[in-house]
Amino acid sequence: MYGLLALLSIVNIFNTVYSSVLLKKREFAVLKSIGMSNHQINKMLFLEGIFYGLDSLIFGILISMILIYIIYLFMVDIEFYKLSMPYVNIIISIVAVYIIIFYSIISAKKKLDKENNSIVEVIRNENI
Repeated sequence: MYGLLALLSIVNIFNTVYSSVLLKKREFAVLKSIGMSNHQINKMLFLEGIFYGLDSLIFGILISMILIYIIYLFMVDIEFYKLSMPYVNIIISIVAVYIIIFYSIISAKKKLDKENNSIVEVIRNENI
């Protein structure tokens, strides 16, 4: 059950970031036309990935800690239970989220580079 949930989460994160990068094809063409290099675009994408990860991890970890505390409040009445935070699991989730995000950014960027359309063609095709 947890494996399926993890797999669905991975696919959701990958699809969100991958489609976000592919939908910005026109934006990248405009940025290249005003002089932005591929290195600067890659840097922008990786910073965007870092902020995607920060946003999702802050909300996810905050909600999970609140839920852990609520469960603890119910468990303390049943028997003696010491509250402990799963720090190892939090670190594993942080690493996993960033691996998935950066892999999806790299694969989407490779697909954009493989198409290798000129700046004018990209802007013209987006308007059609």
